[in-house]
Amino acid sequence: MSYRQLPPPAGGPTGNPLERFVATLMRWMVWGTLALMALVFALSLLIWLVVMTVFSLVASVFTGRPAAVTVLWRRYREMTRQRWPSSRPDSSTPRADAADVTGASAPTAVQDVIWREVPASRTPEPRQDESPH
Repeated sequence: MSYRQLPPPAGGPTGNPLERFVATLMRWMVWGTLALMALVFALSLLIWLVVMTVFSLVASVFTGRPAAVTVLWRRYREMTRQRWPSSRPDSSTPRADAADVTGASAPTAVQDVIWREVPASRTPEPRQDESPH
């Protein structure tokens, strides 16, 4: 069967007006259903955000610790109050400036990372009842 023997598409110029109307109606119904599903999904996320925020605030009353929302808000306010440094002469990159501001470049407890050999006398001997692996 060749393609010339197939009936013309419903949306074509020779289609029945009723068929075109039904096709358009179905197209709008499909898009409306997809939009409604997206709206329900977004609203469910919003509701859960509100529920969990209220739960966190109520739980903070009983535990005495600050709520997660409160901690996030404090950190946000601290970040907005910090003055972002302009380029300094001793800094090589803006990333180094950012590390200085955020505290990522602060010294930590681990400073020395030089490779060292462990003396053989300090290595514990494996017990006889254990396998080597």
